Amino acid sequence: MSSSPRVSIDADADAIGDDVARLPIDASVVVPSDASSSSAHLERERERDDDDDADGTHRDDGRARLLAVPIASSSAFVGVPLCEDDEDDDGRHETLETYTVNDALDRVGFGKFQMATAAFVGLAWSADAMEMMLLSFIGPSMRCEFGVSSREEGAMTSVVFAGMMLGAPSWGVMSDSRGRRPAMLASAATTLAAGVGSGLGGTFGWVMFFRFIVGIGLGGVPVAYGLFMEFLPSENRGVHLTLIELFWTLGSMIESALAWIILPRHSWRMLLLVSTVPLFFLIACILVAPESALYLVNAGRVEEAEATLRRVAAINGKSLPPGSLAPTRTVRSVEFEEHTTYSDGSSRGRSSGGFVDKYVPTGIRRLLSKKHAKTSALVWIMFFGVAFLYYGIVLLTTSLNVRDDENASGEVACLPHGAPALSDGEYADIFVSALGEVPGLLVAVAIVDRIGRRGSMALTLAMTAVCLFPVAFETLNTTLRDVALFVGRSSAMAAFTVLYIFAGEVYPTSIRSTGVGVGNGFARIGGITCPAFAVALIESGHVTLSVVFFVAVAAVAAAAALSLSVETAGRTLDTDDDTDAAVELAALAA
Repeated sequence: MSSSPRVSIDADADAIGDDVARLPIDASVVVPSDASSSSAHLERERERDDDDDADGTHRDDGRARLLAVPIASSSAFVGVPLCEDDEDDDGRHETLETYTVNDALDRVGFGKFQMATAAFVGLAWSADAMEMMLLSFIGPSMRCEFGVSSREEGAMTSVVFAGMMLGAPSWGVMSDSRGRRPAMLASAATTLAAGVGSGLGGTFGWVMFFRFIVGIGLGGVPVAYGLFMEFLPSENRGVHLTLIELFWTLGSMIESALAWIILPRHSWRMLLLVSTVPLFFLIACILVAPESALYLVNAGRVEEAEATLRRVAAINGKSLPPGSLAPTRTVRSVEFEEHTTYSDGSSRGRSSGGFVDKYVPTGIRRLLSKKHAKTSALVWIMFFGVAFLYYGIVLLTTSLNVRDDENASGEVACLPHGAPALSDGEYADIFVSALGEVPGLLVAVAIVDRIGRRGSMALTLAMTAVCLFPVAFETLNTTLRDVALFVGRSSAMAAFTVLYIFAGEVYPTSIRSTGVGVGNGFARIGGITCPAFAVALIESGHVTLSVVFFVAVAAVAAAAALSLSVETAGRTLDTDDDTDAAVELAALAA
């Protein structure tokens, strides 16, 4: 009878996990040559260092025990940790009572701690909205100050989106590898420094450069959103996350009010510098905010996680579940394979030196793994589509109204200090337009937990398509057209809100920020490309073609939502993370 090959595990606590690290260095797993055979060896051989005392009493070293169990419909095996027992004085074994982070959060519920966290994360969301709303005023100011063309003015928006496209996945990867707080602190500091630089830039080129860096910094804002998500109980999580979006509206209104107060009297540079003030408060909040308990457990920092949960419980006036926090953390199968040596000397998971292995972060590779590939592709399609629709409808509304204004010369009236000469009525219109997303947010609050994430996204995207369809007919009454565009914009905003929730919930803690960050990068691609259809086609007289393309994008995004195989409403985070507390072993060929 042929012997089964063995697998040796390099015990690296930082890369593999506590459960694996507790194994002795010479631990091995018996993997059958024929993984499909029902008579294959399934138990793990463990060479214990158990000794006998002088009186012959058996002494157990107490290290973790694993059982190799086959994964259904697969030739892979999972090492499942057996229950850890504690032996009392009478020799009886008692199972230690433990709880998870999600158990603790559900126990303490939504209280004062979550409300304080919401205010802190809302500050980040408002600061983001203020920097984005600035684009409405900086562009015309550039034409007044530096005499740039309308095309160069439009490039200001594109460079900010390009920066966000690069920054979002980068901050996401940092958040998953270094922690939520370090990523948030670095991104906020980047935005602050570049915001000040924008206000001091002496040429249009320098202003463009600093706005690009601002975009990179703004790419880290979704990390704060994820931090709030990871402190919420499962019940009504969708509603609480949706309400955070109200801070976006608040930030847009604050920026509009500041422009209304400052620009008629002072330079646009003053507006940029004043707009960075909230970032100072944000950085101060980040310095005192706790790290995500889910991240800490995933990183093996269980004592810190338990201390954080005790702090949450104390602030909420509740108690934690009985027992201690379970030390289980997610074991990344990719990383486990990179620390596995087979008996024939091969290292099947180790980097082969290829470009992907060397330069693509593990988190991004996991997004494309068999488990997450379909979901990731659909999420990316929806992020691109929803951003294309939202920003496109905003531009489409402006383009159609400008086309209707026969007296529109395209020239910008300027004040002596280089700011655009806008009337009080125009400032008021911009201020009120910031409320345009509120109806969509109210719709999202009403349906996100009732009909689920998939149904909510599909419904709001379908509503967007329905609203846009009549706009394709140039004979449509102007008032009806503007109403249709307004409802379509609100529907797109609702879809955007629910998509952020779903993307954060569907990925495990170890790649949550990376998943949301990469999706946000695709959203910025949608934002960059939409002007070609919302502006260029309208200006060339192809209104119907432009609107038909928007309807098609909405239909594809709605189909992607319906194609999702996972519903995350009402479930705890990391529910489907089947690598949790397990070690995936690749079966060897005979």
